[in-house]
Amino acid sequence: MSTWLNDWIEIDETLNLSLSETQTSKYKRVVVDAKWNLPSQEVNTIQLNMKLKDAAIQCMWKPHLAPAEDMVIGDQVFRSPVMIFEKEDKLFALVPDLDFIESGRVTPHFMDYVEPERTLFYGIGHYEKTKHVYFKRIEESFHVEQGDTLFRFHLVEWIDSKEKRNFLPVTEYLWENFAEKRMRQTESSLKDIESYAKHTYNWAFHNWENVVWNEFELEQKNVGGCVFIVRGAQSPGVGQEDNWREKKSLWNQAWFSSLRSAYGYYLWGKQWNDADMVRRAELAKNFALSAPQKNGLFPSVYWAGADNQWEAGSWGHSDRRPEHHDQYAHLLDMSWTCIWMLKWYEDIEQDLGILEYTRNYITRLLTLQATDGSFPAWVHEETGDVSPFLKNSPETSIHVWLLAKFCQLTGESHYLLSAISGMNFVLNEVLPEGRWEDFETYWSCSRAWEEKQYGVKDKRSGLYNQCNFSIYWTAEALKELYLVTKDETFLREGEKVLAELSLYQAIWEPEFLHLPVLGGFGVMTSDDEWNDSRQSLFALTYQDYYKLTNKEEYKYRSFWAMKASFYMMYCPENPTVKEIYEKTFPHFGEKDYGFEMENAHHGENDEKYAGEFTIFDWGNGSASASLAELLLKK
Repeated sequence: MSTWLNDWIEIDETLNLSLSETQTSKYKRVVVDAKWNLPSQEVNTIQLNMKLKDAAIQCMWKPHLAPAEDMVIGDQVFRSPVMIFEKEDKLFALVPDLDFIESGRVTPHFMDYVEPERTLFYGIGHYEKTKHVYFKRIEESFHVEQGDTLFRFHLVEWIDSKEKRNFLPVTEYLWENFAEKRMRQTESSLKDIESYAKHTYNWAFHNWENVVWNEFELEQKNVGGCVFIVRGAQSPGVGQEDNWREKKSLWNQAWFSSLRSAYGYYLWGKQWNDADMVRRAELAKNFALSAPQKNGLFPSVYWAGADNQWEAGSWGHSDRRPEHHDQYAHLLDMSWTCIWMLKWYEDIEQDLGILEYTRNYITRLLTLQATDGSFPAWVHEETGDVSPFLKNSPETSIHVWLLAKFCQLTGESHYLLSAISGMNFVLNEVLPEGRWEDFETYWSCSRAWEEKQYGVKDKRSGLYNQCNFSIYWTAEALKELYLVTKDETFLREGEKVLAELSLYQAIWEPEFLHLPVLGGFGVMTSDDEWNDSRQSLFALTYQDYYKLTNKEEYKYRSFWAMKASFYMMYCPENPTVKEIYEKTFPHFGEKDYGFEMENAHHGENDEKYAGEFTIFDWGNGSASASLAELLLKK
């Protein structure tokens, strides 16, 4: 075995291994081929174990957590698969060979690192989903022939890696070895996917209008927006139009942002000379500004009242929160809404009411900043009490983004000190350990349980549970600070954060998923989505970083993230997905083109059946808004 590799691991060579070593100016690499040289037979699992040799070596990243002894990281989440380790100023990783899996996967692959045993391993064998969502080994035999190559992976050490938790060399390696040849091979452009936006608005504003679109009077002002969530069963004419999955409502929240979607259909309305789309967008802006402010804070949801009537409705807060937080306002939701108000002001209409509304909120926000620079997550709207949950978390980044953008638009530079203080907190207290804990990590569908607790590291890996939404906010905040200050430090740190976000992007097309996924994104290290709707936001981030750095990798990552944002749409352009929808909803037809599930492979049997719902503001509407921003923004 190579001398440099001996500095990192000790390999249990129970299998017949072929080691091929190369070295470039950037890294040293050993490609490991594992072969079966025993007689042909049925087996349940085959695993190669490797033990870390130095107590100073730390695991810095895994694509998924496996908190119980019978769990593994299954290839069900091999999007940009890698396990990363650091030792002082050195960087080391195990990288599955995606070319081998793509061409030779007969049995599922898995890997993991277990901190108490200081052991990393790679192997093949069957697993199943458990809890929400992990992968549990199962006893299911498979046949191996003598001489079979079972699996292949790379062991890589980077030369002259000097910064802690800098994954840029890793993502560069993944790009050069696996992603670039897949993502560069395209003749299409963003203009070629405009038809998906046309399906979206034809669905929402015409074919499904009576279910999706709502306009009414609120505080003597005409407002409007697309309803929070609709089910495939509500297809007009089937007779279940009022069979709601969740309480009828309109949202301006961190995921479900009515104003963000309206920004998109305003731009498309102007492009297509469609005055009705522009009118609807202005009603959605009115709705956002109608949220009543109380000492600067404001609600994020308007719930329909009795008999689903809007006129009898009431304001409230997102229910994606800890228990007993009904009266707590989520600052994240408010800052996100204000960011889109500022984007509206900058790109569409210089409405002074937007600046006044945002300034009122920011004035209160600054009173809540802690001495370490962080901002809390939830604040009681009556008492002002701060929740202990996410009291100092990476949700701080979205407030930094808002403050920096407000400073840029208004020239009021005194907000910049608070923004920089907030970012210093994230860079010093969050980034070094990857503590990307935000509301979605614990208060969404992937909930806390005995082995997943807020603020507690996973015992089997030594890593925090993390969600990439807070990684995204941080990359954007650093970009915004760079634009305001021209300080190159912010741009360099932003690229480091963007590298960690890239580890969630699918850089290949696994056949066993039975759906297109190239360029799409996962969500967190304890869930299993592909093609999640957040990718349309990430497409904008990569495009902006491309403009700032001229790195072509970012341009292609942006394009494929945008394209993946429409993979799950029911329409003729997506024949595989169309067929799956029609098995789930036999009544679907041309009038339903544009219906789109928010992600894929998020549950059981979803390679055979499509998800049952669409959220316009976190799916087709939000994706169309990002496409408008990329194509049409002046």
